[in-house]
Parts: sequence; C-alpha cells; structure tokens
Amino acid sequence: MSTSTWGRWGEGVRHRPVTAFVALAFVFSWAAWLPLLAAVHGWVPLPAWPALHLVGGLGPAAAAVVVIHYTEGLPGLRRLGHGLVAWRGRRRAWIFALLVPPLLLVVAAPLSVWVSGGAWADLDWSAFGASAEFAPLPLALWWVVNLLFYGVGEELGWRGFLQPRLEEGRSLVGAAGWVSLPWAAWHLPLFGITPSYRAMPLIGFVGFALSIWVASWIFAWLLHLGRGSLVVVAVFHAWFDIVTTSPLGPEALPTFMGVAVTIVGLAVLRLLLRDAAAQSALASG
Repeated sequence: MSTSTWGRWGEGVRHRPVTAFVALAFVFSWAAWLPLLAAVHGWVPLPAWPALHLVGGLGPAAAAVVVIHYTEGLPGLRRLGHGLVAWRGRRRAWIFALLVPPLLLVVAAPLSVWVSGGAWADLDWSAFGASAEFAPLPLALWWVVNLLFYGVGEELGWRGFLQPRLEEGRSLVGAAGWVSLPWAAWHLPLFGITPSYRAMPLIGFVGFALSIWVASWIFAWLLHLGRGSLVVVAVFHAWFDIVTTSPLGPEALPTFMGVAVTIVGLAVLRLLLRDAAAQSALASG
C-alpha cells in the first residue's frame, strides 16, 4: 500500500472514527472466526482450532488501538492503557463485578433445572468455572485466558473506545443502546462455533439479543461507577462469561443467565433514568 493510500486511509479513520472502529472490529474478529466456523461445520478441509476463537476476541481491542492511534496519537493510547491499571479506590464497582455473576447463577441454575424437567442433582457443580470448548486448559489458566482475550479484548474496544465516543452529544443510556447493536451483531459467527451458543434453543437467540441490549447499560453504568476503570469492567465481563458457560448440565442455563442479566439491566436502567431526571431537575432549578 502506497504512502498516499495510507494517508487517505488514515484521514478516513480520523473523519469517521466510530465507523472505522466498528468496521475494523468486525474485520479483525471475523477474519479469525469465519474460517473456524467453516472448519467446525466441515465446509473446508481445515482443523477447527479453538485458538482462533480466542484470537477473534481481540478484534475490538485491536480496532480501538488502531483508531485511537490515528485520531489521538500517543496521549490517547496512554489514556486507554490507564483504564487497564486503574483499580484502586473503586470498592463498590469491584463488589458488583465480583459478586453479581455468581449470584445470578444461584438464581438461574435452579430455574434451568426446573424448566428442563430435571432434578437439583443434575447440576454438576464440580464443572463450575470450566470450559467445554477449552477443556484441556487448566482451570486457572482458562480464567486468565478468558480475562485477557474476552474481557480485555472486548472491553478495551466497546467500553474503552466506543461508549465514550457515543456519549459525546448523547446520554449514557442512549450511547449504551447504540453500543449494543454492533456488539450483538459481532457475536453472530459464534452461534455456529461455541458449544454454549450452539446448544441454545431458538428462543435463546431472542434472549441473547435482549440480554446484550440491557447488558450494555450495565457495562456503561459499571464503567462510570468505576470512574473509567476498564479493568473492573473487563473482570466483570470475563467472570460473567466463565459463570455463564460453565458446563453444569442443563442446556437452558445460558438462556436463564441471559434472563437474569436482563432483570439486573432493567434495574440499572431505572437507576440511570432516575439519576438523569434528578440532574435535569437540578439544572432547571
């Protein structure tokens, strides 16, 4: 690619950074996931390497780094990196991030067993925290890998770049709603790849889309509660993924985890709208 072409491309990124970010996030991630999808279903004579799923998780982070490099330069990249090390003095955010996912599991697991017509003994709690897709990995290593590739890989982009950009001229709630659209669509190839998504019934697709929509409010709220700490949000993301995809038994468990997070998201939305109304009243008074 010539220097002039690079220059035009960089100018396009600076002119439309949000569009460039979304496009690059999809390109980087789907470049890894589409070959994996084809291999999983036998469409191409290639091995189905689970590592491609991990690599694809870094797409939003890579897109954010590229776009910020062109739009803000080194100061912007330093600001992004600061969010990954800003962990002190955020007690309430950490309590939410660490406690809410297992609490949701305590609610969702019995419901999934009941709907499946099973018994409490059908839940294999010894599999908590494990991964059916990455079963060969030791438990502790799987948790670290999940945090780096999915927690940091996604949140550096969706909340580190896109959410703040869309909040320029919009409310937190409105910006989070817009973030949910590319965030949900970005996952599409995974419904033909990962065991937990492939096991979902048809209604699970609807539940997933709804849970992504309301989860976007939760993540945006947590980002502000943690005063811009991306590490808090990344840990919450990874911890929720680990809890949700644990192969405890009932196939309906991911669906009910989606329902549970939807309820939490609606509660967060009510809180955000109440705070927005209070701020508006103060401003007008």
